[in-house]
Amino acid sequence: MTQDKETRELLLESAKAEFMEKGYNKASLRSICSNAGVTTGALYFFFKDKADLYRAIVGKPVDELFEIMQAHFDEDDEIIASADPDADFDDHSEIAQVLIHHIYSNYDAAILLLTKSQGSEYEDIVDRIVDMTESKSVEAMEKLAARNGKKKKVNRYMLHLVIHLVVDSFVHLITHEPDEKKALANIKKVFKMTMRNWKDTVLD
Repeated sequence: MTQDKETRELLLESAKAEFMEKGYNKASLRSICSNAGVTTGALYFFFKDKADLYRAIVGKPVDELFEIMQAHFDEDDEIIASADPDADFDDHSEIAQVLIHHIYSNYDAAILLLTKSQGSEYEDIVDRIVDMTESKSVEAMEKLAARNGKKKKVNRYMLHLVIHLVVDSFVHLITHEPDEKKALANIKKVFKMTMRNWKDTVLD
């Protein structure tokens, strides 16, 4: 059992290095096995194929990221349902900290997802994040407009634009700033800027 665990970990470390160097498309299972010092048969004992191997590296951090996002949106729903109709959203510094800490605790996986995932099931990960954020935000803003009792509609174009601004800021920081504290300080500024005029920007 211990040997099996060690072999699996060797394969994962070798695979991570291979994916990081060559990207998903060009990564070679033969090279991964050779660098891990095991046979291809040993690899197939643990993983079905290259997709399964890649998923073993990035899948859990992705699932946890979406769980964090869902919990945040659920919390926003509770705030909208209970707060003063005229209350503004906060600056989201708390969720910024949670997101940045999660991402930087899984930094290698984040880099693989954002820069080395072409050809994998995760190549659209940024679009999936945008789509989820947009869908949940539309719901939240429509509820907020209804609570305010005003005849306002969500400007979906502006909402999409602002969400892309925030998500693209995350992507840029993750791929250019390896220091978690600096990344957090900067993303907090992005949230502060976007949240300050959020309602006026996305409600017409």
